Amino acid sequence: MKKITHYYSLTPEWQSDLARQLNTDLIDNKLIIIPEDVGQGFFYFSQIMDGVSVVYADLTVKEPLKITRQKSDNELFIFHFDLSEHINLIKINNIDYQIGSYNQLDLAILDNELESSFKPAADQRTIALRLLIDKKLLYDFIKKFSNKENYFSNHDTNKKIFYHYGNIDSNSILLIQSIKNKSVYDLSYDSFIKGTSLKVLGNFFNKFYESTENNPVTDIENDALEKTKNYLINNLYGPFPSLTFLAGMAGMSASKYKSLFKKCYNNTPKNLFIEEKIKLAQKLLKSGEYNTLTAVMYELNYTKLSYFCSKYYEQLKRKPVDDFVKRHHRRNKKVT
Repeated sequence: MKKITHYYSLTPEWQSDLARQLNTDLIDNKLIIIPEDVGQGFFYFSQIMDGVSVVYADLTVKEPLKITRQKSDNELFIFHFDLSEHINLIKINNIDYQIGSYNQLDLAILDNELESSFKPAADQRTIALRLLIDKKLLYDFIKKFSNKENYFSNHDTNKKIFYHYGNIDSNSILLIQSIKNKSVYDLSYDSFIKGTSLKVLGNFFNKFYESTENNPVTDIENDALEKTKNYLINNLYGPFPSLTFLAGMAGMSASKYKSLFKKCYNNTPKNLFIEEKIKLAQKLLKSGEYNTLTAVMYELNYTKLSYFCSKYYEQLKRKPVDDFVKRHHRRNKKVT
């Protein structure tokens, strides 16, 4: 059995050692192609936004393979969604768990403090989506897991370490299937997997919190709403992270989150995000640091200039060109 060890981080540096052990190349800090002597397929990594990254595996190995993720000091939770049409094994705390859509238990959530091993079945196509999430984003979510079966004891520190083992919702199965059917060489693959991953995570949160919708508002929930607002404001350069993702951060269902957010801030999360984003756009346009409107548009993760201009006018009743100060390149004077 071939054995590989690695660790996880939200940034791409962890992949280099994995590629070395597989005796293959790391392409653009994202793609690792499985060499022919091991099998076929790939690993793909991308940073979705601040605090959230994705690892997607689509591989068929020739011989048994054991991939051990070592625990590290990186404060992460790992959401493992397994859509393989056969049974794979995940070993957690020296216990083997069967995982895969065939087994109907196809979701595992692990604390990065807990070492685990993944054993994909030989001669079978393995499909797995792993979302790496900063623990700070999931504080309220973890607090709602009070069952003893969701924790292992660390005998060295006597600390309880969280894990969860269950099933993927049907909508997320379809979403992951859509990744499976898309070529990794497609130019839109990176943006596609980012958007799909956020939807998968949002589906999980929505399903998990829907049973708590009628609970009274608490101080903790008010603090959680403020936390999501600050998260939006601090991530204006990226895409809107989806309502269900933000609701998951806040520890409530999407409908309850949207209702409380509106009550607290007299606005929806998406509208607030757009308003703050356009305010930032105006500052960038006036900064004199950009050569074109398109450069500002791309800086803020917009892809169509017409859409950017319409949103800008909608918020400020001005056109972007009205505020644009073009960058002036200074020529160095020749010293004689």
